[in-house]
Amino acid sequence: MITLNTEKGLVRIEHWDDLESRPGFKPVLDPKTITLKEIIGRYVFPFDIPCGLSNCRTLHKHVFLVASTDGRETNLGRDCGKREFGASFESLSRVFVAAERAQRNREFLWDLKHRLPTITAEVTASKAGELGAGWMQTRISHLTGKSGSMPQPIVSAVRQVVRRGDGALMVQRATTKEEREVLAAATQVRGLDRRNRVSDFVEVQVGHLDGFAALSPGNGLREILVTIDLFTLTLAGTDIDNLTDKQLRSLSKAGVELEPSLERLRTVLSAGKRLLVRENIQQLSRFATNRAEEKLFDLFLRELPA
Repeated sequence: MITLNTEKGLVRIEHWDDLESRPGFKPVLDPKTITLKEIIGRYVFPFDIPCGLSNCRTLHKHVFLVASTDGRETNLGRDCGKREFGASFESLSRVFVAAERAQRNREFLWDLKHRLPTITAEVTASKAGELGAGWMQTRISHLTGKSGSMPQPIVSAVRQVVRRGDGALMVQRATTKEEREVLAAATQVRGLDRRNRVSDFVEVQVGHLDGFAALSPGNGLREILVTIDLFTLTLAGTDIDNLTDKQLRSLSKAGVELEPSLERLRTVLSAGKRLLVRENIQQLSRFATNRAEEKLFDLFLRELPA
C-alpha cells in the first residue's frame, strides 16, 4: 500500500506501477544532485524495491517517497535518508508521519460518525422497556446491596457468588461423623500435622446463578452507557476536519474503546436477562433467615419475569 500526500490530502494507491508512471518519478537519482523539498509518501509492501539513490540501491520493503526542489521524485529508506540528508530528512519525515496519522484518525472518526445512527439506535433500544438497562441495573443494585432494600443474608450470598466468580451458591453444613473420619484418614496419609483439627463444617453447592457475570462490579451497565453516550454525543457535535492533531489523537483513542464498550453492553445485557428470571433468582430464597426477610425477598421476586 502506498500513501501519497497530495493537494487534496493523503491518498492511497495499490500498485507500484502507478507510482512509476508519475511524470516526476525517477527510479534512480544521484543524491548529490537532490535538494529535498518534501516527503510526499511512503509505502509498505510484502516485496522489496531497490532504493532510488544511486549510491545505495539496497532492497527495501518500507520506503519513503521524496520530492526534490526541481520536481523530481524517487524512493529511499529511512536510514538512507538520514545518512544523505540528515536533519532535513528527519524533520520532513516527522511532518509527513504526523499528517499521515492525522488523516488516518480523521478517516477513522468519519467512519464512526457515519455509524452513529445505528449505534445510537442500538443503545436507545438497550435502555427501553421493562427489561431494559435501567430496569436491569436497579435490580442488580438491589441484589448487590447498593440500594439497602434487600435482606442482608441474601446480599451476602450474592457477594459470595461475585467473589467466587463461578455462579455457585454455597452453604456450610456440619460434617457427619463418617466425613470427619475420612478427612482425618486423608490428613494422615498426606503426612500433615495431626494436630491440625479436621473441620466440623463443609461447604456444599446448593445452586447456580445463571447470568452471574452481570453482578460483577466491572460490568456496571450505568458506567458502560455513560462511556458510550459521552463519546457518541461528543463525536456527533464535532467538526472532525478542523480538529488539531492532538484533538484527533484524543478523540480517536476514545473511539477505539467504542466497539469494546458496545460488546460489553451486549454481553452484560444478555447475562442480565438470564440472571433476572424468577426461577433463577428464587434460588436465593434459602438464605433468608426469618419470615420478614422471606416476605421482603418475595416482593422482589414478583417484579421479575417468570
